[in-house]
Amino acid sequence: MDPTDDLGFPGSTKMRMIDQNGMHEHPHQEVACRMPVGRYLLTAAHGGARRGLLVERVQHCADEPPTILVSVRKGHALSPLIRDAATFGLCEVATNDRILTRLFNRPTDLQDEDPFLGHQLVTTTSGNAPIPACSASWMMCELLRHLDIEADFEIYIGRILESGILPAGMEQEAASKRSAKTDRPGTDNVPSDAGGKDTRRNRRASV
Repeated sequence: MDPTDDLGFPGSTKMRMIDQNGMHEHPHQEVACRMPVGRYLLTAAHGGARRGLLVERVQHCADEPPTILVSVRKGHALSPLIRDAATFGLCEVATNDRILTRLFNRPTDLQDEDPFLGHQLVTTTSGNAPIPACSASWMMCELLRHLDIEADFEIYIGRILESGILPAGMEQEAASKRSAKTDRPGTDNVPSDAGGKDTRRNRRASV
């Protein structure tokens, strides 16, 4: 089949995924899944109840005022809390995290009554959504919009009121810089003279 018959230009064809049971998924799944995702903890609190939910689909969608978008699968327990509090927290999960992943990697109805009880939290001034101190970074957001997009996910748009980078995030950033420096071509350890500059004599002597 000529690929131009599908989308009208060479080299492009329509994608159609087939699952293990032989059922067709939507034709754009393979391409849509190439878009970047992350690991975040969405939190909310109201009326003495506190809940958290791991999410992947987060986007920085505006600069002034700083605004973010979170896409969440429908039917989660945070929905009434976010609606009533009109604020929510969003925490970046550290790369080597085990605490948050263990606590929230299960449905909210199977979590403890208060999953944040006994864990160190960041003190905030702009909202009461819990912010675990073991996060890499965090944001407290004012709810601007809640959108039902007639799909299996719903969207929350929030204006950032308060934010910060925590020790786990600083260490993660430092490790990333060390890794990038090590992987950079020409950065092998080579003897240097007193001025810190490599010399041919030193390099010959090291052979």
